[in-house]
Amino acid sequence: MQQPCRRGPGEQAGAAASARRLLLTDRVSRPERIPPRPRARIAAPAFLAALAVLLAPLASRAQTAITVTTDANGTNPVNLGLQDCLDNRSIVFKWNLNATPNTGDTVRIFITKDTASCTATSEPTTAPTPALTQPTTVQQQDQATVTAKQLLLDLPNGCANTDHKATSPYTVFFCVRRSAATLFGGGLTAGTLQVNFALVPPTAPSPPVATPGDSHLKLDWTSNDSGDQSYDVYVVPTTTPVDPARRAASNIVTTSVDVDHDSGGNSLVNDRDYDLYVRSTDAYGNKSNLSSPASQGTPVQIDDFYTHYRNSGGSAHGGGGCSSGGGAGLLAAAALAAALWRRKRGAIAASLIAVAPVTARAADWTGLDRAPRRWLVAFKLDRYDPQIDSEKSLTAQPYHDIFHGRAPLRYQVEVDYQALHPFGAVLFGVTAGFWQNHGKGLLHSTGAPSSDTATLDVVPFGVVAGYRLDWFADRYRWLPVVPYAEAGLTAALWASFNGTGNVSSSPSGGRGSGWSYGYTTVLGVAVDLGAIDESLAREAYVGTGIQRTSLFAEYGWTRLNDFGKSGALILSDRAWRFGVSVEF
Repeated sequence: MQQPCRRGPGEQAGAAASARRLLLTDRVSRPERIPPRPRARIAAPAFLAALAVLLAPLASRAQTAITVTTDANGTNPVNLGLQDCLDNRSIVFKWNLNATPNTGDTVRIFITKDTASCTATSEPTTAPTPALTQPTTVQQQDQATVTAKQLLLDLPNGCANTDHKATSPYTVFFCVRRSAATLFGGGLTAGTLQVNFALVPPTAPSPPVATPGDSHLKLDWTSNDSGDQSYDVYVVPTTTPVDPARRAASNIVTTSVDVDHDSGGNSLVNDRDYDLYVRSTDAYGNKSNLSSPASQGTPVQIDDFYTHYRNSGGSAHGGGGCSSGGGAGLLAAAALAAALWRRKRGAIAASLIAVAPVTARAADWTGLDRAPRRWLVAFKLDRYDPQIDSEKSLTAQPYHDIFHGRAPLRYQVEVDYQALHPFGAVLFGVTAGFWQNHGKGLLHSTGAPSSDTATLDVVPFGVVAGYRLDWFADRYRWLPVVPYAEAGLTAALWASFNGTGNVSSSPSGGRGSGWSYGYTTVLGVAVDLGAIDESLAREAYVGTGIQRTSLFAEYGWTRLNDFGKSGALILSDRAWRFGVSVEF
């Protein structure tokens, strides 16, 4: 029997390689067939498209509700009063379907008593007389004109109805309904706009109570109707009949007013009698009858601060003791000082360096090589009590009589430039502030306090020069104290105001505003807050450039009397001041 031929290992490997080549060749020549997709998947897009076409009419049922507006200033709801009804006012209602109408759609408009009737599947049965003209074509935007009496529907007595005030109005709704034909029945969308009627005017307010002032009257009254929205105030001379058809002296929304003119536009006159009336208006424009007349209101002469000051022999006529110069005196002095400083700066610096102790430069306790400080900004406050009553020509104490010793806070800001550093710092700067005091004017006839406010404002300005001994505080953390001194020129703009908020004017002459000039000196001490925490002091300088933040206390003397000349309002004072300063 013949034995099969056996191949050696090399022949077997070659045969395997040949088989793999044949297999690869066969795959390339015969690519694998991809089975076709199921027919159901291929037909799905066509089915969905057909379904969308069929359901398109149903989309109208899910559209945004119809928007209804009016030309009545865009208000919602629309409020109509008695006069609107009597005039049979026309209202133009506008609507937007918020969707493009389809073929077969219909739009109907109605006046209904409730919104449920508008959205019900059956059409409302309530209709005005005459009936509303229905749209002949369906447009996305349209409008209709309706009169006030049509909107009243079947309200008993119509415009003469006495059951509905602003607090309980008669309400109807203008309704717009769109019916869209769909595959499965009618689609309904609707929109409404509320209309309120108030046909009964409000009850008249109580008679006003008058508090007399200087050429003005303060009036207060009580509302007798919760629907009141605003008030007309009538002020007429007693011999003149009131005419509600004329312009009111004032129209306000509160039950209190201060009037300084009558209903004819004329300024009120002291010691003249006036009749006072008030009537109210509700949110629907309905006006009440006039209130009963108040007991006569009579403005009276009241002495504010400046008037009392002049009546007591005060010599300040306004404009300060040097009224012809205004603020020029202080400005000229400041300009002269600046010019002298520029011209003599080198000589002054040399002199200061010559007299300064010769010492070796010591290290800053912060360990930083800080540049010389250049600016100081300080905020300070004190209680200011001007010595106005110290004027020798006064026969009374007008300041004390009006303000009774009150000493309100005065706020001041100072900005200084540190020009030199000879064993400390030499500074030149400017200051500005504000102060206001309130009191009560005095009845001219009796001197008793009145209800009128009397106000005095003082706005100080100044130029100063100073010296701060900060050499030790720079070098020794344990000695953070900086004594200092300042001196300079100062001026103050003052103004007195009467009970109506106007600048005072005295019957004896003069205007209640002007300037007073003088000088000031200061001694103080500041405490460096950076000494509390050395690391924070370093961070403040590296991060912001601030070298020292200090709390300070100083005592100041100010002479504001036009350097002793007559005709000035004396605003001198002396007081402790406290504040905070920053140097950088």
